Amino acid sequence: MISLAPLTCTGIGSVPFTDPEAAAALIVKHLSELPFWPQMVRLGYREDMVSQGVGGLPYLRIESTARTVEINPEVPREVALAQFYETVWAEDLSPFALQPPEAQGFFALLTAVAQPADGPQAVKGQVVGPVTFAGMVKDREGKPILYDRELVLAVSQGLARKAAWQAQKFREIGKHAVIFFDEPYLTGFGSAFLPVSREEVTAILSDTLEAARQPGPVILGVHCCGNTDWSLLLEAPIDILSFDSYGYFPSLLLYEDSLRKFFARGGWLAWGLVPTGEELHQEEADSLWQRFQQQVRELEARGLEAPVVLSQSLLTPACGLGYLTPAAATRALVLLGELSARARRWREGR
Repeated sequence: MISLAPLTCTGIGSVPFTDPEAAAALIVKHLSELPFWPQMVRLGYREDMVSQGVGGLPYLRIESTARTVEINPEVPREVALAQFYETVWAEDLSPFALQPPEAQGFFALLTAVAQPADGPQAVKGQVVGPVTFAGMVKDREGKPILYDRELVLAVSQGLARKAAWQAQKFREIGKHAVIFFDEPYLTGFGSAFLPVSREEVTAILSDTLEAARQPGPVILGVHCCGNTDWSLLLEAPIDILSFDSYGYFPSLLLYEDSLRKFFARGGWLAWGLVPTGEELHQEEADSLWQRFQQQVRELEARGLEAPVVLSQSLLTPACGLGYLTPAAATRALVLLGELSARARRWREGR
C-alpha cells in the first residue's frame, strides 16, 4: 500500500457550497495533506453520487426531473451489454470519465492541487459503491437491479473503472490516489431491506476492488455511514475502512477479532470523528478529542495496541457535509484539522 501519514484528515464527498473553486480552496486549506474533491450537491441532481456513477455504464439513463437513474427502454439490453464489454476489454478508461457538468468540484480540485510544488502528495476521490448503486437503481418493474446478476456484474466493472479513471488523473499530476467507494446501502445488510447474502455482497465488492486496482497503484477504501456487519468490510480486500465513529464505534467493538486481523494485515481505519448532523452544534474540539481518546483506549483494552491503531488511522467527518449549512461545514473542517494536530501530538508523546 502507498504510504500515508498517520492521522491525516480528509473528507467524504458532499459539501453545501455552490462555488466549486472556493470549495476546493477551502478543502485544500484545512485538509492540506489529503484533500478530497467536493461533490457540489446543491448544484443539482447531476452532482448526486448515483447520477455521477452512470457515465460509461450500459443500459441506464438519468431522469433529472425525477432525480432518478433507471433502465433505458430505448436501448436493447444485449446490444448495450455487448458494447459495454467491448469498451472494458479495450482497457480505455476515457468512457468512464467524470464530465465537468456532473463533477465540477473534481476539476476544481484537480486545478487547485496541480501547480503548488509544496502541495499534497496524495488526493482523495470517491465513487458510489456497487451495492448502493445497484440497490438504488430500479428496473422497469420498480425492482432494484441489485437482484439482476448480469447487470450487477456490469455495474461493478463500470464503477471500478470510474474509480480507476480518477486515480489515473491524480497520478498524471504527480499525486498518489486514494479512492473510497461509498456504500450507505450496506446499513441495511442482514435485514429485509437488503435481502442479499453475505457471499453475494462480498463477491460484488471483491470484483469491483480487483478491477479498480488493475490500471495502476491506488489506495482503496469503503465508506459506510451507518451500522452494518463490520466483519464483512473488515474481511474484504480494502485498504481503508471509513466509518462513523461518532455514532457507531460501539458496534465496531463487537467485531474485535476481525478488527485485529484487519490491522495485522496493514488495514487502516478512517475515523468519522466530527458529526455531520445536529450533534455538531453541541460539540467542541475538547469534547470530540476526549471521545476519540476514550475510543482508542477501548481498543487498547481489547488487545489492540494504541501505537498500532494511531499509526494506521485517518480522521474524517462522520459522513458527507452536504446537509450542513456552509458555516457549519466550514466549522467541521476546522475541527477536523485541530483534532488531527492533537492526535499527532498524542501519538508522538506516547
